Amino acid sequence: MSKAGGAGGGPAAASGPAKVIGTTRTGVTADKITLAIHAPATGAAPLPVASFERARDMYWRWITEAKGEKVLGRSKVEVLFKDDRYQPSTAVQACREMASSAFALAGGGGTDQIQACGRFAESSKVPYFSAGVTENGLRGLKYYYAVSMSYKQQGGLLAQYVKKTFPGKKTAAIITDTPNFDDARDGWEAGEKAAGLNYYKTLRHPRGDTSWYNTFANELKGAGVEVVYINSAPVDYIRFADQASQQGFKPQYVGVGVTMGINTILESGCPELDKGTFFSPFPGLDWAQSNIPDFFAAAQKFGITPDDLALALWGIAKTQHELFKRYEATYGKDLTREDFRNLVEKQTAVKTGVFPDLNYSATDHFGANQVHVLKADCAAKRYNTVAAFASGF
Repeated sequence: MSKAGGAGGGPAAASGPAKVIGTTRTGVTADKITLAIHAPATGAAPLPVASFERARDMYWRWITEAKGEKVLGRSKVEVLFKDDRYQPSTAVQACREMASSAFALAGGGGTDQIQACGRFAESSKVPYFSAGVTENGLRGLKYYYAVSMSYKQQGGLLAQYVKKTFPGKKTAAIITDTPNFDDARDGWEAGEKAAGLNYYKTLRHPRGDTSWYNTFANELKGAGVEVVYINSAPVDYIRFADQASQQGFKPQYVGVGVTMGINTILESGCPELDKGTFFSPFPGLDWAQSNIPDFFAAAQKFGITPDDLALALWGIAKTQHELFKRYEATYGKDLTREDFRNLVEKQTAVKTGVFPDLNYSATDHFGANQVHVLKADCAAKRYNTVAAFASGF
């Protein structure tokens, strides 16, 4: 499971707060901290905008209103949201606008958009958090932090899972053909070789093109492929599975996580997506009901639908809150971007019970080594949790 915590992992026990050396307090006032998140509510990977609009600050309201706690001495945390339309240029524009009034940024989904905003945040020295996607252009940045495993890191685990769960079955991969998915391919192909899978090949498809649906389905069917790792926009997954099914090709789909394990995908993709199994940064609602009761209590109190996107937002916020607690224990209540960045990269054993445990260092801001495994149940139109906080198979 997670690596053992090391020095700097918990709140400091110093006799007094460390000296604040940063000067940037954007988004911080005497009584409020402002945060921000972007995600594709429209475009090729649409996520329900209502979930972001209503649930973006649910965790913080639970902490400050329902529990009466303060965050770094402040009584309110505001969360801004903008739709990045699944376009990198739009994402950067959204991040630039929100960074002018928010302390930190977070990416809710979309590989190219997260990479673009992560690089903008680096140039503007704004702390930026996202679920792990590509490492291309993000690894080595000082202000970027992944709160779950990258696609490259997940590749080896996925190969282990395929070998254990579908032993001997011929496997192939379909991965978007853009530079930001090259490391996903590299991690997967290294993993499948190490696992000794019965492997056919990796197919790459151009972004924004649909002609590959039938071509790839015919090729994989003819090759006798039974398991397909797909890493693409959710709309491509849905359409490919539909057209492949019409040709009599109905493989077991597997993949890595951010958006493929969202329940809304099943609403338009079933029954072809039934039993599709994907890694995820956060567990399914079935697991959450037994293990994260505050999430459902907060949703009930504030009249918000407790869907899986709301749970993802809850997990990001809880991660940020844990880091704020450690900041206060180290520096006190004077919050600056520079000192927060410096503190985060020293933190280990960051546990939220939602996202993977995190162990950061000055040389590695990709600090997760766990995933949740979700399996599609088309009868219920939701993903169920097969495994939680798994680090090997």
